[in-house]
Amino acid sequence: MEKMSRMLNCFRSINYVYLVVLSGNFLALTGDASIAWPSPVLAKLTSNGTDNPLGEPISKDEQSWIASISGFGSLIGIIPFCFLPDMIGRKPSLLLIAIPHMLSFGLSAFASTIQLFYVARFFSGVSICACYIVLPMYVAEVSENSNRGLMLVSFAIFSNFGSLLSYVTGPYFSMFWFNMFLLMFPTAFFILFLFIAPESPYFYVLKKDYTGAVRSIEKLRCNNYYKNSELELRNIRVEVENAERGNILNTLSKRHAIKGSLIALVLTSFQQLSGYAVFIPYTQPIFIQAGSSISNSAISSMIVGSVAFFSSFLCPFIIDKKGRRFVLTISICGIIISEIIFGGFYYMVYQNYDTDSIKWIPLACLMGYMLFFTFGLGPLPLTVTSEILPGNIKFLVSTIAGSLGTICSMLLQKNYYFLNDNLQYFGTIWMFAGLCTFLLIFVVLVLPETKGKSFTEILEKLDK
Repeated sequence: MEKMSRMLNCFRSINYVYLVVLSGNFLALTGDASIAWPSPVLAKLTSNGTDNPLGEPISKDEQSWIASISGFGSLIGIIPFCFLPDMIGRKPSLLLIAIPHMLSFGLSAFASTIQLFYVARFFSGVSICACYIVLPMYVAEVSENSNRGLMLVSFAIFSNFGSLLSYVTGPYFSMFWFNMFLLMFPTAFFILFLFIAPESPYFYVLKKDYTGAVRSIEKLRCNNYYKNSELELRNIRVEVENAERGNILNTLSKRHAIKGSLIALVLTSFQQLSGYAVFIPYTQPIFIQAGSSISNSAISSMIVGSVAFFSSFLCPFIIDKKGRRFVLTISICGIIISEIIFGGFYYMVYQNYDTDSIKWIPLACLMGYMLFFTFGLGPLPLTVTSEILPGNIKFLVSTIAGSLGTICSMLLQKNYYFLNDNLQYFGTIWMFAGLCTFLLIFVVLVLPETKGKSFTEILEKLDK
C-alpha cells in the first residue's frame, strides 16, 4: 500500500511538470501564430472585399512594413529581457512577455487604419524574440534530466502548431474574430502560468534563497526521485556557482568559445536567410503570385502549415540516432533542391511558358522546404548552440545570435518586394538556395558532431 502511494505521488509529480511546460508552450504557440499572422491578413488587406477593414488595398510598401515591423519590436524587446530573468525571475518575465501579444491581437481586432496595424505588429515583435530566449531557459531549468530533451522539443511542436492555426483560421474568420481567436492563447497562458507554474529553482539559488529553491523543487519533483530535495539543490548550486566563477571576457578569448560563437551566429542568421523569414509571413501571397486563386492559396497555406507541424515530430526520433551534423546536412540539401525547383517554376512563369499543367510545383516545393526545415534547420540551431557554448557565455551569445537572426529576418521581410522587382521571383528564391549552399559548406567543414559527446569532448573538438 505504501509503495502504491509513492507511485501515485510520483505520477502526479510527473504530470505536474508536464502541465507547467504545457502552459508555458501556449506562449510558444502564440509567438509563431503571430509570425504567420501576415500571411492570411495581407490577402485581406490587399483586396477590395468587405474583409478589408481599411476599405482599400494597401501598397507593396505597406505590406512589407506589416511583415517586417515586428522585427524592430523584437530588437527593442530583447534588451530588457536580457536582464529581467535574473533580476525579477523567470516566471514574472514570461508573464510580462505575454502582455504585448495581448495588446497586439486586441489592437488588430479593432484596427481601422494602417498605422494601428503597424503599432500592433510592433507590440507582437516585442514578445516574439524574448520568448525564444526566456521560455527555453525556464523549461530547461524546471525539467528533469530524463525528460529535458522532450520538454525542449515540445517548444518547436507548439510553435509550428501556432503557425498552422493562423493558416487555418485566418482566411475564413473576419479580421475581428481572427484576432480575438488568437488573443485567447496568450490570455490562457497568462492565467494558467500565473496560478500553476512555480519560479525556477535556479533563480532562487541565484538569489541565495535556498528555502524557496527547495519549495520549488518539491513542487516540481516526486519527493522520492532523489533521496531528498537537498541533493538536487546541491547540484543546482554547483552549476550556478561554476557559471558565476567564469570570467566572460576570458572565456570569449578562447579558441573553442570563438569557434562556438561563430557557429551559433551563422546557424541562427542563415536559419532566416534560408527563406524562412519570407516564406512564413508571405505564404498566401506567394501562392497568389504563382497563379493560385485566393481560396486555393489559403488551402495551399494550410497544407504547408500542416507539413511543418507534423514534420516537427520527426526531429526527436532522428537527431539522437543520426547526429546533429548529419541531420543538418540532409535538411539543408533538401531545402536547396526544393528552392532550385521552386525558382525554376517562377523562371518558366517569367518566360511566359505554359505552366497550367504544373501549378502543383509551388505547393510541392514549399511542402518540401517546410519538411526539411522543420526537422533540421528549424530546431537544431538552438540545440547546437546550447551544446557548444560554455555556460557563462551561453546566454550572452544566444542573445546576440537571436538579435542577428531578427535583423536578417527583418531586412528580408522589408525588402522582399524590392528583391522580387530587381531579381524577379525566381532570382530571389535562387538567392536563398545560394545562401543555403554556403551554409551547407560551413556545416560540413566547421560544425563538430556533438551526438553522444560530453561537454569536455565537444570543447576539445572546437579547440582543434
